[in-house]
Amino acid sequence: MKYQNQKYNPIDFLVDKLVDTFAKVKDFDKLQESEEGKKLFDLIIKSITEMENFQILFLNYYIPSANKSIADSWNQLKTSKYKHFLNISKEDLKENLYETIRLGYVGLFHKYESYLKALVDATDFLFRDLREENGFLTIQDYCKKEFGINKITNSHHHFNITKRVNYISNAIKHNDGFHREEIHPDFINPDIKKRIEVNKETFKIDIERMKIHCQNLQAQMATIYLKQFLDLDYEIIKESIKPELKESIKTKEKLMAEKKNMESILSDFRR
Repeated sequence: MKYQNQKYNPIDFLVDKLVDTFAKVKDFDKLQESEEGKKLFDLIIKSITEMENFQILFLNYYIPSANKSIADSWNQLKTSKYKHFLNISKEDLKENLYETIRLGYVGLFHKYESYLKALVDATDFLFRDLREENGFLTIQDYCKKEFGINKITNSHHHFNITKRVNYISNAIKHNDGFHREEIHPDFINPDIKKRIEVNKETFKIDIERMKIHCQNLQAQMATIYLKQFLDLDYEIIKESIKPELKESIKTKEKLMAEKKNMESILSDFRR
């Protein structure tokens, strides 16, 4: 959707992307007609909005405030009449900034977990009739059967960005900010005596990567059901095809090509 002659609104953009994705699904209007559907859709919108607000909060307020605090403390140290007795460097003061960013990773992963659960619930709801009519598996059961993922909401190790964010988050929650025993490959030869240090620009990039990943998940969750449909016997699939296309060889070729494309979309889950 184009935003001409008006200020770009990132939340509008993300919601439009979500609606565009689900609008391609048959009977999408059921999501807005039922009370259960409305709650699920509202939950996804809430999750998206929270992640957007989270980014603004840290990048525009928390991190600048931490930097100002560092500058103020450094000026106070330099002008202190006791400065010759104070063995504190400017680098030491930056620990407050790094701690702010580390806490940001904890919040970011929490937002992601909430979003994924909401998305899975909404997608299962949207495809409920198709699932019941054809005996399809839920997203959870499909991922367990096809990809060996016991719990879809705990699948972060299959994706580079979620694995990274989870590593930093767990280091904060369980190891006081220090590296875990199994060090993430993004951190080459780190000083294990120091807490993890991530600068603002890297944190910003990781948030953007996480948002892109969340957008991709919309297509991937829907693809799990569409892939199950294309895995049905072709004679069954034909019943859903327009009469003039049923006997066309090209129709079958296109379906097989689309099936292969869906396998590519879901390839991340096979790691």
